[in-house]
Amino acid sequence: MSVQNAPISYDFHGDVPFSTPFKDIEPDDIHIYLDLDTKVGKNTCGQKCAHCWFVNYEKVYDKSFAMEEGPRILAGLRSHGYHVYPRYVDSFAYDGEFMNLYGPANNREFRQELDHTPTATMEKGDAWTSGRPLLADNWRELLDRAVENGYGTISITYHGVIDENLRVTDHKTYPIKGVFSGADTEEVLRRIAEYNEGVAPEDAFRVNIGVTIGRHNHGRTSLERYAHYFNKLGVATVRFNNFTDHGNRHPELRLSREEVEQAYRDFKWLHETIPLGFQLGVSEDFGTFGIKAMGFPGHVGWCRAGRQLFAAIPAQEEVLSEGPEGRREKIGDIVGCVNTFEPHLGILTRTVTSDATTYDVEFDHEGIEAFTAKRLAGTYKDGCFATELSEELGLISRVPERRRLPLLTDSAS
Repeated sequence: MSVQNAPISYDFHGDVPFSTPFKDIEPDDIHIYLDLDTKVGKNTCGQKCAHCWFVNYEKVYDKSFAMEEGPRILAGLRSHGYHVYPRYVDSFAYDGEFMNLYGPANNREFRQELDHTPTATMEKGDAWTSGRPLLADNWRELLDRAVENGYGTISITYHGVIDENLRVTDHKTYPIKGVFSGADTEEVLRRIAEYNEGVAPEDAFRVNIGVTIGRHNHGRTSLERYAHYFNKLGVATVRFNNFTDHGNRHPELRLSREEVEQAYRDFKWLHETIPLGFQLGVSEDFGTFGIKAMGFPGHVGWCRAGRQLFAAIPAQEEVLSEGPEGRREKIGDIVGCVNTFEPHLGILTRTVTSDATTYDVEFDHEGIEAFTAKRLAGTYKDGCFATELSEELGLISRVPERRRLPLLTDSAS
């Protein structure tokens, strides 16, 4: 008999049919991830994860828009009607300065059920973090800052394997290096629970956990252990995402098509069989092979990147034109996949006149239609095309070895 759990959440970036010409898609149906700061390390996330896209791709390696200009870019793009999500490595970076600048931000849209109902995460700001900043001595001040800026959820990326006794295995055996350990995450959760003591339930922080699934921790037994483990820890959401081997450091951890199909069946089994004290979420990066088992709306799994979803990333500034009407400058690139930062599909511009400075996106309509045609023709067979695109373009690691950040070998480093 099925148990009664909260609906499974999914990512939402629009559902306009692929047959619709891009020129007919309204700005209100376009989502843009504005990558304001891609710097990893001590002052931001405190980690150097081996599979992090910001570590592995030259296009976004160690870059940022000027701190004071970011809010102006955000406001400028939103003024055109786009849904824009400020994105940075960690919400608590630079002692929470991004929260002061951008207020109650969300990093994407989470929906549930066939009518695309927003999940509870969308009700307030969602502070995403490795967890490392909340181990610092000023963790209470950081949480105070989150409250002051309208945040209701803390989202933590979890890296740990659970044993048969529902304990985290030794972090030294965890295959992905440079990540924040599961044991340290437990301490962060304890601190958040302590902070929530005496706070009205509607004002207490919710905790969302993101778990990366690969060959090191997939399978029904492993998922069931995660369910019981996080039930015990009292979190609000557990969202599973598919391991993507950015940098080609761990090809042995990538799930095969058959394993992805089984993962979907396992997620459905978990939801129907195990009482969950949290909402189960499944990332769209698992793609479409086997997704029908989930009962999601038909568009889920067919990523809208390159049509309704784009990333705007910092680029070398360049004057495009200058005259009586003002100076038009390129300040960023517009890319399709928000994780591999390919293909290039436009530019982010700044126009300076005597009266004002404005910002806009100039899409490459021809490039977008050509990319859509490749998807419709079956060049990329999976709804999440990131891996196929990476293989096509040879995206192993575009950061020269001499410039790569050293990888942490354990969370205490």
